[in-house]
Amino acid sequence: MQITKKISDLIFSVEKIIVNILSIVMLGSISLGVFFRFVLNNPLSWSDELAIYTLVWITFIGGSMGVKTQQAASLTIVFDRLNIKTQKIVLIIAHGIVTAFSIFVFYLALKWISGPSVSKTVSPALGITMFYPYLGVPVGLLFLTIHSFNHFIQSFRYKGEKKEEN
Repeated sequence: MQITKKISDLIFSVEKIIVNILSIVMLGSISLGVFFRFVLNNPLSWSDELAIYTLVWITFIGGSMGVKTQQAASLTIVFDRLNIKTQKIVLIIAHGIVTAFSIFVFYLALKWISGPSVSKTVSPALGITMFYPYLGVPVGLLFLTIHSFNHFIQSFRYKGEKKEEN
């Protein structure tokens, strides 16, 4: 099942590019907003809105990246004292729960984003349908599901290393 690791690694590479581009867009939008508001005394109506929408995307894709790199906060004091076999069981259960939860929330996000409350609503300043700004939620959750499924598969091969493979 090394295919799951390759897919997860490929998605992670794409995520890094997306987050870097969105960070630049957000920084540019906020900088332009500040410049126009305080230097030219002519505020832009769309700069804050664009920054918020890029932040939504960065948040959910960044959360997925955190799962991939296992950078979330964790309490290892008990886990480290368990024997290897028990550690493996705990990892399988934990990654299984995270994968099942992310699949469920991904399903809910798809249901939400395909509803009329999102697809028929237009953003006030940019004039785009809210589908595009909120698309970051299911995209980030899809990526998170793939990364957590990869960790679930990898946990069956756990041999007691201090940090398991990404």
